[in-house]
Amino acid sequence: MTTDTPNFSPGLEGVPIAESAISLVNGQAGRLTYRGYSIEELTQPGVSFEEVVALLYDGELPTQARLGEVRSQMAKYRVLTDEQVALARTAAKMTHPMFALQAAVALLGPQDNDFERKVDTVQQRGLELVAKVGHLVAVIAEAWAGREYTGPKPDDSQARYMLRMVTGEEPSELHVRVMDALLILQADHSAGNASTFTSRVVASTKAEPNAVVSSSIGALSGPAHGGANEGSLRLFLDIADPAQAEAKIERLLDDKFKIPGFGHRVYHVKDPRSKVIQTLAAEVIKPGTKEADLYNIALTVEKVATARLGDRGLFPNVDLFSGCVFAAIGIPIDFFTPMFAASRTVGWTANMREQWDSGNRIFRPSQIYTGQPDREFVPISQR
Repeated sequence: MTTDTPNFSPGLEGVPIAESAISLVNGQAGRLTYRGYSIEELTQPGVSFEEVVALLYDGELPTQARLGEVRSQMAKYRVLTDEQVALARTAAKMTHPMFALQAAVALLGPQDNDFERKVDTVQQRGLELVAKVGHLVAVIAEAWAGREYTGPKPDDSQARYMLRMVTGEEPSELHVRVMDALLILQADHSAGNASTFTSRVVASTKAEPNAVVSSSIGALSGPAHGGANEGSLRLFLDIADPAQAEAKIERLLDDKFKIPGFGHRVYHVKDPRSKVIQTLAAEVIKPGTKEADLYNIALTVEKVATARLGDRGLFPNVDLFSGCVFAAIGIPIDFFTPMFAASRTVGWTANMREQWDSGNRIFRPSQIYTGQPDREFVPISQR
């Protein structure tokens, strides 16, 4: 039997939207790789965010010379004009940091709007955005906290200057290493997640790169995507007492409450990024601190929710524990998702370049119409 009605897949579940060589999510095995390298290897001590930026753009691990070149380029590209800094600081005082960031990134665009003519600059423009988005997050954080603008130091890595500007304190080497790992963990997660799919769709319209990234930031801002790390920590703060956590989580699950940071559309085992986060937590969270209490609550959430939901393929994702680690290195809760955006910009722009390299056919999916059949129009005087 044939039908003219196409199959409908809510949320495009199981529908491939692109061919990509950037990252691979193996949901059954609980494995994430960038260009074939496991996320566990790429987040080990000594690997910097800039090294992974080079990997995602080049397809190969960089030599020392290439890494130096990427670091030099990012230091040059991260420079913002006085007007861009002022606009970002103004936006920070008007709205949530994610919306301020989205607006500030949109304002990075040129005065013309004809990227097809400049497509040979797609890699440079992408790398510029990786550098500038991190800087804008830091600018917004300083204004949000009521501090003056300081800016990066000449030899700063992305992890180091962002930590200094966001927290207002000189970071320790341990905190810089943890920040590098957090940036790497969130750099990409295949072309199918909501914000990266957004980057592909907007790129397919031949939009300017700043519009691509600004749109992706909008997608990331939702609590079902990038905002889940904020939601999980706010839940732990509401529970407050580790001794009360088990009973409270049981009640929430009885009430069908969806635990933020638990469950994933693709992973049907524990998210490998979550395992890396827990390794970082063991290093950076000090016993007897507020962050230690929050992390103990997170561990209880994992235990109780896994026992209740594990047989349905629901396990911790990266967001269940990441908020605890962000908090331990001094990142304010409202900046968890902006930090995610600063990291994921490399994934968005690498996918943008890959979209152009693929021939850049504009996305134009179909729909299944469920409205009224053809009807005759009745003039308003006769209704």
